[in-house]
Amino acid sequence: MGTDWSVSCHAPYGINTPEVRAAAEAVFAKIIQQMSTWEPTSLISQFNRLPLGGKIELPDAFREVLDIALQVAAATDGALNPCLGAETSRLGFGPTASLPAPTDTPRDAWRTLITHSRAITRHADFQLDLSAIAKGHAVDLLAAAMRGLGITSFLAEIGGEFVAGDPKPYGLPWWVDIETPAQATPWRIALCGQAIATSGDYRNMRIENAQRITHITPHPGATQGSGDFASVSVVHPACAMADAWATGLFASGPKTGLDLANENGIAALFQFRDQAAQASNALKPLQN
Repeated sequence: MGTDWSVSCHAPYGINTPEVRAAAEAVFAKIIQQMSTWEPTSLISQFNRLPLGGKIELPDAFREVLDIALQVAAATDGALNPCLGAETSRLGFGPTASLPAPTDTPRDAWRTLITHSRAITRHADFQLDLSAIAKGHAVDLLAAAMRGLGITSFLAEIGGEFVAGDPKPYGLPWWVDIETPAQATPWRIALCGQAIATSGDYRNMRIENAQRITHITPHPGATQGSGDFASVSVVHPACAMADAWATGLFASGPKTGLDLANENGIAALFQFRDQAAQASNALKPLQN
């Protein structure tokens, strides 16, 4: 997945590090085989090579991630858009081996992704990309794998997206520090039985003609406001959903994004490089 992972846990007697590693690597292999656009033999790469009218059968994990993508795409009016794989590659943040789609692919092509039974049909010329959700889903599966080993007190993480299980012994929470832009006030989350995911423009980015170019394509209706917008972090019971919403809210811009978070009851933190962070209404009760 192009990033690192970790698990911190209080394991029952008899559970050892090789068992945890093996369970984690089985999760990663499953997600990569289904949803990695960097792997030419993956299921998503096979779909992206289909002719119009072609269809492909979906395993449960793929269908669950696609359903989340479509749900959040609908809620954000396409700010989260799983059909922008070609645009991401053209910007230099995707696999160069992916088949290019026309530059005029409609932004609402995601509306053609209707699942029938266990299959999806390729009705429009676009490149499907579930990277905004697949990593979060992988963290959810990693957490499930830990519980399958009998480990209930853990903090599982892939590339800075976390799922926490039960508290540590003696009731202590799992503390997660949210990465903050320069000059911003640090934020620390006490995470128990919840997930957190962050999307922003400070890692996958480059400066071109004095503009910040990132892997997240802004929605045409994005409202940037007056601040130097940097990131959105979302707290949710499911990391896949937190991942999807963080991307959709960031692509929406801080003003529209905050409105969307409040309308949908999403606990979200909007961070800026030049002003104080803004919290959605659902996050405020969680603040100290």
